[in-house]
Amino acid sequence: MRFTPALLACTALATALATALTACGSSDADDAADDTAATEAPAAAGEEAAPAEEGTAEATPEDAASATPAPTASPSATPSASAAPAAAAAPAAPPQAFTTCAVCHSVQRGQDGIGPSLAGVVGRRAGTLPGHSFSPAMQGAGLTWTEANLRRYLADPNAVVPGTLMPPPGLSAAQVNEVVNYLKTL
Repeated sequence: MRFTPALLACTALATALATALTACGSSDADDAADDTAATEAPAAAGEEAAPAEEGTAEATPEDAASATPAPTASPSATPSASAAPAAAAAPAAPPQAFTTCAVCHSVQRGQDGIGPSLAGVVGRRAGTLPGHSFSPAMQGAGLTWTEANLRRYLADPNAVVPGTLMPPPGLSAAQVNEVVNYLKTL
């Protein structure tokens, strides 16, 4: 594999951005603390309101007769037609390991980065996305991006497509599986 200045710069940029993105994430402990604070605040507000209710005058029968009952929401028997397709069309959230991929690849159709868009990659022939300039190695690879081929390629790109420009992403086997499962949703 020939290491060009552009490839080295891309690799350095990918590493720097992946490190920065990882550092920006919150921990589960922070999320749990936020959840606890959010649930305790309404409970405390309810406790403060309870003593105020004790001092109010009792309702008279006349007040009860003139009061208008509050409307209640009735459960819908069927979900709205527009909500179901929107939920089905939304891709899953990318796994943390995908941040390495996102440095060079987009998941939006027609929006290539340094690498091609990964929207619809599962089932596509390698090196055939219109509008992207693939390396000769990728154009001549003659493979289809099946789940198995994607797993092998992400584990060792140069072993699957000798001469590819993609550097090894450095993902564990579990991370490769997470990324491939995410790619299937695009």
